[in-house]
Amino acid sequence: MAEAEENISVEPEREPDYEFLDPDKIRLFRSDLGWLRLVVEDDRCYLDVKVVRTFPLSNPDRFYGLLNSKDKVIGMVMDPSKLDKDSRNICEEELKRRYFTPIIRKLVRMKEEYGAVYCEVETNMGNREFVVKGIRDAILDLGDGRVLIMDVDGNRYMVEDWPGLDLKSRRLLESVL
Repeated sequence: MAEAEENISVEPEREPDYEFLDPDKIRLFRSDLGWLRLVVEDDRCYLDVKVVRTFPLSNPDRFYGLLNSKDKVIGMVMDPSKLDKDSRNICEEELKRRYFTPIIRKLVRMKEEYGAVYCEVETNMGNREFVVKGIRDAILDLGDGRVLIMDVDGNRYMVEDWPGLDLKSRRLLESVL
């Protein structure tokens, strides 16, 4: 047995495919045509950048990822609050657009047919109708009374306090949770 253990090789720990970027050394800005640009001080520049949340549900205000035009990771910003004001504002604008999530205030109707749930809701952005498929994957109980619903088109809707909804809305939501 000891001989077999001696022949086991341990793979070296792999380096991540990204780097943590120093918030003091990066600048995000828009080109004249509106493209998001990134400059890493005294190093490099990217002409078309995307900002994403690495942990959009569990830790939305930390660990931003910066992607190039081919969606490859350029680097991570561990604490975006340390970015300069203009870069931070641009990140917030980009994330607000990318993670647009209306807040559901009332569920008017939820009807299940052939594995799809047809929803009619009232949100902070007005009335919406959408379809959800794959209930187990598309309706997520996030805890603390929050429920995230993703429709077939990839749109997200948030219920911020489902126990605080009116009785009909709670019953409709409980029927699919």
